[in-house]
Amino acid sequence: MTWIKYKVVLAVLLLSACCGKIYNFKGENIPTDVNSISIEMFSNEAQVVNPELSINLTEKLKTKFQSQTQLVLQSENGDYQVKGKIVDYRVEPAILNADQGTSQNNFTIGIVVSFTSEIHPEKNFEKNYSNFVSFNSDVQFETVEKNLANEILDNLVQQIFSEIALDW
Repeated sequence: MTWIKYKVVLAVLLLSACCGKIYNFKGENIPTDVNSISIEMFSNEAQVVNPELSINLTEKLKTKFQSQTQLVLQSENGDYQVKGKIVDYRVEPAILNADQGTSQNNFTIGIVVSFTSEIHPEKNFEKNYSNFVSFNSDVQFETVEKNLANEILDNLVQQIFSEIALDW
């Protein structure tokens, strides 16, 4: 029985090598001829600008690719190239309560990501990503803004990473 398991594992590894992609235990699915990535600083074009958001998003994205792939980070002209802009940063009422008005607010961050690969142009895309979190309206937004922004950015970075590195 054990011998059959080894044959199956060997077959899967051979098939993945033949397809020109490496599948690893992290789920990464990047072609073997792709060795580098460049991630430009995201511009902030939202109506409300948080001055830390652009650098935080860019650095989180760089860290994600450095820690979870074998890609080398380059300042420009990587085999994979990522750039984008922040287009939405807002707080709006989410749930209305008859007694006190708004009981929940939604905090939303939206971005546009442009991904290009000269080696694999069929993977190129430009896509909108948006994520929000709700918080109680009796809480001052300024006191929770940083934590909520980090939570949203983590989700957005995971979505982008999944689209590029996991090929979903």
